[in-house]
Formats: sequence, structure tokens, C-alpha cells
Amino acid sequence: MKRTDHIRRFEEAFHSLNPPEELYRLAVSLRDEGVPQIDIYALFEQFQIATSGDDPRFDAIADTMDLIYAGPWAKGHGLFATELTEDQIIEHRKNA
Repeated sequence: MKRTDHIRRFEEAFHSLNPPEELYRLAVSLRDEGVPQIDIYALFEQFQIATSGDDPRFDAIADTMDLIYAGPWAKGHGLFATELTEDQIIEHRKNA
């Protein structure tokens, strides 16, 4: 995984004129480039943790994370065919 490149691209999308659209596009691009679902989720989670809930861009991160997670929150619009599990997320955090 080109982590520094992904971080740079996230920051560009986050600071764009339309963060919700650009963050969504980034998630789709990373998926299409073959980045694993859990890695994309972890990238977005890293920035979600660092972003204040008062920041209007916080919702753009959280909404995109729902689509990456692909669970019931995605409401049929998940970016992946399978839902992440809490066990996968916990395991990824341990190995990060």
C-alpha cells in the first residue's frame, strides 16, 4: 500500500471545494486500484479520529466510511460486496 500517497490524496480531497464528493471519488478510486477494503476504511478512520465533530467535513468522512464498510448504513450503495466485520477492524488496528 502506498500509504503516503493515499494520505496526500485524502488531504487533497478533504481540503477541496466539495469534500463529500471528492472523498467519495477517492474511496471509489482506491477500490478500483485494488486497495483492500479494510485499508481504505482505516485511512478514512485515521482522519475521522483527527477531525472534530464540529467540522462540517466530519460528516463527509463518516458518510463515506459507511459506504466503505458496506453494512446496513450504506443502504444498498456500499462500495464493496461484503460488509466489514468488527473483528476485521480490530485485527487491522492491532497490526497497524
